[in-house]
Amino acid sequence: MVGAFSTAILAALCLVAWTAHAADAPVPVNRVGAVKLIIGDVKENQTYFEHMFGMKEVDHYGDKALYDEPIMGFDEGAHLALFSPKQEPQLKRSAFPVALIYTPDLKGLVIRMQDAKYPVRMLDAAQSGPFQIAIAHDPSGNAIELLARPGKWAVGGAKLIVSDRQKAEEFYAKIFNATPGQRYKTPAYDEVLMSIGDGPFLALFQPLAEAPLAKSKYPVVAIYTSEFEAVVKRVADAGLGYREVSAGRPDLRIIVATDPAGNSVEIIRRAAAAAN
Repeated sequence: MVGAFSTAILAALCLVAWTAHAADAPVPVNRVGAVKLIIGDVKENQTYFEHMFGMKEVDHYGDKALYDEPIMGFDEGAHLALFSPKQEPQLKRSAFPVALIYTPDLKGLVIRMQDAKYPVRMLDAAQSGPFQIAIAHDPSGNAIELLARPGKWAVGGAKLIVSDRQKAEEFYAKIFNATPGQRYKTPAYDEVLMSIGDGPFLALFQPLAEAPLAKSKYPVVAIYTSEFEAVVKRVADAGLGYREVSAGRPDLRIIVATDPAGNSVEIIRRAAAAAN
């Protein structure tokens, strides 16, 4: 089961080569804009990502009755949304990571976490191969994969836990023109990494030794699209349902769709330039 962490990251690095092709891709544009974590206490979790990762709040959304959601980010790149529902009980977390973060200082990060008594463990060479990888858990129990990589800190990918990898892959390919990349299948898991534009990758991970867990009705990933109406139609044709979300602005439209595994996906209309 642990091998799933390292093989996913090895595959993720291969996606870097695809970004050159993205520059030639015509509009419409779809891309992962934010990895979303379902959390409990906002202050506790926000402090964790600020102090451990050096992330900053770049935006904040909320509804007094329904949710609180600080949007965290590094200097550039995709964001990490911390979504705290106020009317949904905390659900059991998967043992597998649901997000990936690149760091140029993995050893320093692990030491900070250990000193602060946050759960984290380094994978040994047999599990991580030539890479340096650690698995951490945020205060709400979400598993986060940490990969040592030169350069800047970055949100590298969203990892969705699915019950049928093939059905999930077909859904994201049809709805968002996502391209399947590296595949891994072992007795413990079945996984494919999907490329959506030039943003973070989207990993579809089916555990074969973990029973399906209850899903939140709230999104676990946000995808920007410059072909919003066409995407909505494809979602409707897929027959899995969606709901409109009040954005509070006439120029912004958002829906929340459901993938075949029951994961909620936030789809946000963006102009082509903004989606990039």
